[in-house]
Amino acid sequence: MASTKEIRRRIRSIRSTRQITKAMELVSAAKMRRAQQQALSSRTYARLVWELVSNLMPQTHPELHRLLREPQNGRKTAIILMASNRGLIGAFNNNITAKGFDYAKTQSAVAFITLGNKGRETVKKTSEVAADFEKLDAAADVLEIRPVAKLVTEDFISGKYDRVVVVYMRFVSTLTQVPEVLELLPLPQSLPQGEGKEGYSSPLGGGGKVGGEYLFEPTPDAVLETLLPRLVEMQIYQALLETNAAEHSARMVAMKNASDAASDLVDDLTLEYNQIRQAGITTEISEIVAGRLALQEN
Repeated sequence: MASTKEIRRRIRSIRSTRQITKAMELVSAAKMRRAQQQALSSRTYARLVWELVSNLMPQTHPELHRLLREPQNGRKTAIILMASNRGLIGAFNNNITAKGFDYAKTQSAVAFITLGNKGRETVKKTSEVAADFEKLDAAADVLEIRPVAKLVTEDFISGKYDRVVVVYMRFVSTLTQVPEVLELLPLPQSLPQGEGKEGYSSPLGGGGKVGGEYLFEPTPDAVLETLLPRLVEMQIYQALLETNAAEHSARMVAMKNASDAASDLVDDLTLEYNQIRQAGITTEISEIVAGRLALQEN
């Protein structure tokens, strides 16, 4: 049985750890609210961009646009893997990397493009990292993902990759985050699914207002050629915002669980300390009484 001195030391240590986890919980909560607002706001913008492309498609020739062409063979797939820079986040990074590796098993050859230290560290152990980009912990900016979009777009057009996907964590709620694979290139012929109430369902070319209701200058094909790279950027950016919102939510929940566990452990140790102390006092009283009785008998 541990001594009262040892138990007091453990209680002080756990209380100190609880202060740290509580502070991290509060910081993550503040970041989570900002990240959630960004992610939810981006869904409306993404839907409007897809609707614009949908209205534009009937007036164009999709076969002329390289980002819309289906690959002739499945030589190599690029996987953009979005993870976090730091740990203390539960199974968040494990779930993302597992999703990426599961998808990689279905492809003949893959190359990983990583954002986030934890993703890079995990991928390097078993697979090729074709490129690594810094993932900022601060609020995400579209400038952060433009180098990524430029790289995969150029490599797809040149034929280095026949397909490009994004593995990210979709934010559902504070308690729920779902790892998903987004087909990025070639750009899909139907709007992405699974974005909650802002979800997309109609195929490209099946939008509301089409044909002569819009006038595109200089030509619809020229507008589409300019818009498609921006569409790639938008999808990567939205995936990053979703991942950031999911990350801060998961970290806040993990730190709250750690703080609650620390409080429970302090309560258990305090009870144990009081029981040991009570037993010691009872023993001392018994020894005093026994000694007094012995003196009286003499």
